[in-house]
Amino acid sequence: MLRFTVISLIAALLALTAPYPVAGAESDDDRAFISVTTSELLGWDEGEGFQPVVDIYYNRVDGLLFYAGVEYQRFASMHPHLLARAGWPSARADKYYSILVEQPLFSPDSFSLGVSFYDQTAWTREDAQMITDVENNLLALLARQEFRNYFRREGFTIFAEHEFAPGSSIRMEYANDELASLTTSQHIWSTFRTKADWEENPPLERGILAGAEEYEGVLKNFTSTITYDNHDQIKNTGWKVVLITEYAGGMTGGDYDYDKVFLESRRYFRISPTQTLKLRASWGTASGTCFPSHKLFHLGGIGNLRGYDYNEFEGKHLFFASLDYGVRASNDLEIIYFADAGRAWFSTAPVDYDSDEMNYDVGIGIRIDAPGAGNIRIDVARPATTEDADIKVILRLDTVF
Repeated sequence: MLRFTVISLIAALLALTAPYPVAGAESDDDRAFISVTTSELLGWDEGEGFQPVVDIYYNRVDGLLFYAGVEYQRFASMHPHLLARAGWPSARADKYYSILVEQPLFSPDSFSLGVSFYDQTAWTREDAQMITDVENNLLALLARQEFRNYFRREGFTIFAEHEFAPGSSIRMEYANDELASLTTSQHIWSTFRTKADWEENPPLERGILAGAEEYEGVLKNFTSTITYDNHDQIKNTGWKVVLITEYAGGMTGGDYDYDKVFLESRRYFRISPTQTLKLRASWGTASGTCFPSHKLFHLGGIGNLRGYDYNEFEGKHLFFASLDYGVRASNDLEIIYFADAGRAWFSTAPVDYDSDEMNYDVGIGIRIDAPGAGNIRIDVARPATTEDADIKVILRLDTVF
């Protein structure tokens, strides 16, 4: 507990001393594959009163996952935000639920306390950052391809969140979860590649390397998340920085014992009216041998080392950096040149970042603006350190629909 408290205090001080964000920042909010509310259908003022909600997901463990529920919120009156949903996966005879109660204090968008209860399909924060719900569900439905690994999570989370400046926030949470493995359902339908097998969903494990064993247990952990985001998506300028610390075991109890720190920074530049540059760097480290497999760091595939297979590398330590240089060829077409470098490893020995221990790739992509549907991106990447490596072609549908 002491280790987590010290790390969290340092994180909070770093966030509070960060440069004040500029106006016009936008966040990359995730959303369901299909989400319908009364306000969208009838044009009601969003965030006022009760309204039914429907969320639909599609993946290789649940099939068609249908959620229905009700939401209540009145931001101006500072009433509690309530959300209750029940879910039914078509591929299994199960039922899911999620209940959220969040109470703002002092002002509608400054500080809030909340609790959530759930029994649902979950995936890692890494997977959520690499690919949105919309894109992953579309790829599953259309191409029988996914870039997430799933597990079942049942329990509760208590949290406090504070936005101390526009675009800057801190979130503290305690989670008590019972974890269970999920298996792929090969009979789930897709539009194309119908004869291909779905990738198997890996079972949960505890331990590392030769000491890892299949295990389903109770995870009790504290998490602190500091976010600074003044990224202007329209102008393609600004910063996005995230610092996450986790602590499990010790006085918290549970079946796992580990510490974990992750830091990621993204910098966006507009070089000219037709040229943009995006720089990204990530670093992470963890300790503990009683380690849950879904908390390891992973690299490879969509979202990071694009010339390699999905989650080809894993470890308790991580370094990653990438560069994307975009050139607008026309109003509807952008060409992107990119390069990635990174490594995930288990050893605690110092790493020479200039040695052959690192993995590199280079590639080129095109982004096509589809009127009324966002954009479509196709990347072609190849490892730079292996002569006979295969070329990877990655289809991105992150903003379609």
